[in-house]
Amino acid sequence: MSEAHQPRVAAQVALSLLEALRSVDSPGEKLENEVVARTIPRRLGLSEVVERQIELYREYARQGRKLSDEELADFTRLVKKRPDAARVFCEMGVKLAEKHMPGRKWWLPRVLRFRMVRRATRRTLRKLFGQRVGGFVSGTFSLEVSASPLVQLDSTGDACELVTGFCQRAVGMGVGGDLKVVKQSCETRGDRVCKWSLKE
Repeated sequence: MSEAHQPRVAAQVALSLLEALRSVDSPGEKLENEVVARTIPRRLGLSEVVERQIELYREYARQGRKLSDEELADFTRLVKKRPDAARVFCEMGVKLAEKHMPGRKWWLPRVLRFRMVRRATRRTLRKLFGQRVGGFVSGTFSLEVSASPLVQLDSTGDACELVTGFCQRAVGMGVGGDLKVVKQSCETRGDRVCKWSLKE
């Protein structure tokens, strides 16, 4: 069986994509007694189909089920052609970090908090995707990914925003403060690696 067909991606990844779709497609504000389905244009994230899939994949995640790379590619196709695809993938990363990354340990020095976040980020991404997803290089927070599985899913680079959202939320939760993680390079632009670093 080829790697693309082997189940190795945590169902939580697909669940977070569906939840991100729902979150992005939800109206910013809701008037009292407003019936969303009637008062705004129908959006995929608010459909009954997505709601049912969320319930199904929530159960799969609880059971610890895995998806193949091919199944994950099917999910990303739901998002890739949207004009706000990057935003959906970023929100997906935020949701994954909120569910899997530890909160900050205030009594630890800042340098140790960063070390914990780097270690947890590396471990969590590997656990979620069933393969190594990059590694940290010198610097406070600098993640490099070569032959990125996300680039293989989406050649536009939008899916890489999953890592941007994940890292941004992970640093916020684990270190605190007004810190920003930015994407500095991308394989889809011809760069050697995809790289995310703390904006100093």
